[in-house]
Amino acid sequence: MEPVCPLSRFQMNTRFPSSKMVPFHFPPSKLALWNPIPIGDIVYLHLNYYRNPKLVVTKKTIRLAYRHAKQNKNVLCFLLGSLSVDEDEEGVTLTVDRFDPGREVPECLERTPTASLPGDFLIPCKVHTQGVCSREMTIHNADDFSSTFKALQHHICSKDSLDWGKLLSLRAQITCRESLNSVDFDLHWAAVTLANNFKCAPVKPIPIIPTALARNLSSNLNISQVQEIYKYGYLTMDETRKLLLLLESDPKVYSLPLVGIWLSGIIHIYSPQVWACCLRYMFSSSIQERSHYRAEAGPELTM
Repeated sequence: MEPVCPLSRFQMNTRFPSSKMVPFHFPPSKLALWNPIPIGDIVYLHLNYYRNPKLVVTKKTIRLAYRHAKQNKNVLCFLLGSLSVDEDEEGVTLTVDRFDPGREVPECLERTPTASLPGDFLIPCKVHTQGVCSREMTIHNADDFSSTFKALQHHICSKDSLDWGKLLSLRAQITCRESLNSVDFDLHWAAVTLANNFKCAPVKPIPIIPTALARNLSSNLNISQVQEIYKYGYLTMDETRKLLLLLESDPKVYSLPLVGIWLSGIIHIYSPQVWACCLRYMFSSSIQERSHYRAEAGPELTM
């Protein structure tokens, strides 16, 4: 299955009266909603299509984890950081700069962080002070994989606000070897993400109904620039085959047939954030009807 996402420049049709309420009807035929002939090169979307995620860890964080492990043997702790898109948008960088010892919670099987904040990237971690052979290292067990798969599937299929950082899950183990004047650390990392990728092709411009949202997004001071964060939503189409832009939170998203997504605040189509929005469009359980144009079979979530 290789969904092809239509990429076109906003083409405003000023003859459409924006102040007049017009009954909305989807095109009677759902075939050939736009001209599918590519007018440029194919672009592939995936979190690590161009390069693997980059990991940056501060010395302070590792030292705090080591000191904690000396006093608390084989206890799960947490490393905290932030996940950001690289400047060229061809990859992501995970910066780990905080340590959290975790705490026990009644009726909870595992320890939880003590001071995590919204937007934190959370890494469960075990620290071994006796030095474990790398061949004996098991970072994910069967239960870890099961809970990770469920969390990834829940986030991509739910109505919750999309956080692309939650589409990458990481666990770590650190082994420490003490010598007379130093401590050597071996860091072992294992990541899980969704395997689905997308193939995108630019097509000829498709007219857009000039709603207030469309006019805002085409202005020099749009909502993504004001809030300094990327924005996305969905596309539907009227009977004259003009695109109607909908906010992610618009209730009509869950009743109208959808044909794609729009994004603002993104420079390159291969940004990992575009990949995340495509996944939400394809697999959201709340969307009643969507077009996955030129897909040879129904979409399937793979990890």
